[in-house]
Amino acid sequence: MEKLPKLQEFTPPEGYFETLPDEILKKTAQKPSFPYLKYAAAALLFVTLGWWQLGNLDQSTQQLSLEEEALLYIESNQWTAEDVLSLSENPNEILDMIIMEEFGQQDPLWAEEDNWF
Repeated sequence: MEKLPKLQEFTPPEGYFETLPDEILKKTAQKPSFPYLKYAAAALLFVTLGWWQLGNLDQSTQQLSLEEEALLYIESNQWTAEDVLSLSENPNEILDMIIMEEFGQQDPLWAEEDNWF
């Protein structure tokens, strides 16, 4: 510790503490305020949000068909194909319809009359 340099004693400028309160009060003096400005900004925000919501109101009330709603559930991965088939009264009919849409009408490989066995 003997090798550390000695610090000079700090002395404030003359009259510093006497003028300090006045200096602080000058810096915190009342600035002109506009109390109506914050209310106007809040009102503008509410009007804008309300107008935006009214513009979206027509889109949100659109009714979806049962098929469109089911497709939305499937595409959002909330339902699987098995879930949809389990809700159906006749799942084989739905599967046949899907096969017809995907592959179209195909000729049978052999006629029923041509039993070779």
